Parts: sequence; C-alpha cells; structure tokens
Amino acid sequence: MNAMTHSTHAQDAVRLQLIIDRKWHHDLTDQLLTYNPAVPFHLYEVKSYHQQQTLQNTHEKVSGYQVKMVLDIQTTLADYPSVLQHLKEAVPRVKLRYEVIPCHARGLI
Repeated sequence: MNAMTHSTHAQDAVRLQLIIDRKWHHDLTDQLLTYNPAVPFHLYEVKSYHQQQTLQNTHEKVSGYQVKMVLDIQTTLADYPSVLQHLKEAVPRVKLRYEVIPCHARGLI
C-alpha cells in the first residue's frame, strides 16, 4: 500500500523565483531568515546562458556562462510584493530579476 500525502493550497499560492548574482546570496538569505511571517525558500546554483550577456572574468569567457543563484521562495500572490520590497530595502544595490509562478498543489508521494 502506498501512502500519499499532499496539500492543496489556495489559488493564490506562488513561488517567487529570483535570479541573482552569487555575491548577494548571503545578504538576501539573511533577510529572508528574519522576514516575518516566515517563508520557506531554497537556494541553488545555476549556469546562466544568454546571447547578449557580458562575460566578465576568464572563467566565464572560457566556459561561456555566468554562475548565478536561484532563490526560490514559497509565498502567496498577495504577499510576494512585500517580500520583494523587504529584500530591496535591505539590499538596495542588488538587482532583483524575478518571476512569480503559480503553485496549484504540493505533495509527497
């Protein structure tokens, strides 16, 4: 017998996904850890490719990509603007490239 647990969320559940430079990840995650109400998040490294990007250091020029971080925050459609505002006010120099992705269900199977 398989046990399945899942939860459905209100229509307004979203993932706020930020693509950031690696140098900002400590500052931004520190701010999320102190944000109230608490929001769960994941942080992972990705290779960023784009035809018009400017490759700055030797490693980037040889590899052809930039290393970026994805900060994936679970929040709601109503609350994501305040999360963004909190991060921007705390670290005003960072450029926050983001997407808001609807989440229709989460689960564990």
